[in-house]
Amino acid sequence: MDNNHHVDDSDEFFDADDIDHYTASIQRDLMRSWNIICRKQYGRAKLPVSMFDRSQISIWSILKQCIGKELSKITMPIAWNEPVSFLQRFTENVLYSYLIDKADECTDPVMRMQYVAAFAVSSIAGNIDRLSKPFNPLLGETYEFMRDDLPFRYVSEQVSHHPPVSAFTCESKDGGARWRFYGSILPKAKFSVKNMEVNPKGLLTLELKRHREVYTWSSVTCTIHNIVVGRLWFEYHGTMEIINHSNKMKATIHFKPYSWSTKELHKVEGHIIDSHKHKVRGLYGFWTDALYSIDIEQFDAFLKQQKKDAKNAAKYPQEQAGNSASSADNVDLDEEVPDVDPSHEQLNLPPNSITLWRIIPKLEYADQYYNFSLFTMALNEWTEDEKLRLSLPPTDSRFRPDIRKMEEGDIDVAGQEKNRLEEKQRETRHAMEKRREEWQPRWFRLVKQEATGHEVWVSNEKYWQRNWTNCPDIY
Repeated sequence: MDNNHHVDDSDEFFDADDIDHYTASIQRDLMRSWNIICRKQYGRAKLPVSMFDRSQISIWSILKQCIGKELSKITMPIAWNEPVSFLQRFTENVLYSYLIDKADECTDPVMRMQYVAAFAVSSIAGNIDRLSKPFNPLLGETYEFMRDDLPFRYVSEQVSHHPPVSAFTCESKDGGARWRFYGSILPKAKFSVKNMEVNPKGLLTLELKRHREVYTWSSVTCTIHNIVVGRLWFEYHGTMEIINHSNKMKATIHFKPYSWSTKELHKVEGHIIDSHKHKVRGLYGFWTDALYSIDIEQFDAFLKQQKKDAKNAAKYPQEQAGNSASSADNVDLDEEVPDVDPSHEQLNLPPNSITLWRIIPKLEYADQYYNFSLFTMALNEWTEDEKLRLSLPPTDSRFRPDIRKMEEGDIDVAGQEKNRLEEKQRETRHAMEKRREEWQPRWFRLVKQEATGHEVWVSNEKYWQRNWTNCPDIY
């Protein structure tokens, strides 16, 4: 954890008033949960083989054919894929679900919102250095993730092909009696000559049952730079607004684009705002590192100081900036790789700031395995245990032969299998059109959400009954 925020028993001698005791107690509790998840093993520690050398493949030769196309319609060479389905990749969003458990246990509505905000920010942290494309899910494909030692269960289904919509639900293991997180994703991509912008459209909902609270938010836009020339890099940018529809409290979190003056990348900054539109807490950090909660008065002073420092930095730039090839005056910034100042890691935060969330450290050998975490390594793990295999529906992503062959290192067969599956999907669709049949998802249904009035995909509560009789043959 951050040295500025490490809390141990000795802090109690200095924390004279109740607020400091309360803050220290929260910090200790969060540190305990974080330490547990850092040590957790989810299954295998590595994939069967390391990833392929892509140095000879030109991404632009592929992407220039894709301008104006939907993300799902882009056919990339399989070497640019990673061996997981998009359904599996989205499972990574719930890695830090202990933050939802903390929100559920909490009596203070402001503290609950802080935990929910931390969970929302943490949900994209698995994307660090992940520039490979997951496999597009087939219509009717499903994925479940449940382990005896995890307090949640997760299931997703590809519910529509045109447009491509993935629906998911994740809930506390008591059948969602404590909390339920659900939503759908329709990734939209826009290409320009220099970058690709991915907008993960879709509403995400968290229900805290005991508190009778419904929170909603949407993810933010991701831009991948230098798709023609230079080293690929990406950033998230835009505003994430988390609304508690029960008490009208909001968290507004700004994902800042890279700043060429302060050299800060992946920064997030925002506020928790109560129902009277008063700012009650500051939120600050980097989605690649950590999120902090800060006393509102101290936060405003902290931000003012940061602006002052940024102005000074712009006024008196380092001498090398004038001479180097990275000078913003004569080089197109889109072809630049950001020069990130590592000193932002040593944040000079106000006292009594709470470290709400911190990222699990990256594996030393991650770059050999698509920059997967231990959690991701386990998502497509196969088992020889026949009993466990039989408990899965035949549509589960683990049964996909193209992904399986790719993670085993057989790229040629993986490509052949991918083409075969896509052709099979087209034939099924044509046959249904002839019969004038419409595709019906097996495990999700579309309903009007009371809190927002939007149509949302929710579980039809049948999946965990494990009756696979009517599952389609998609592989």
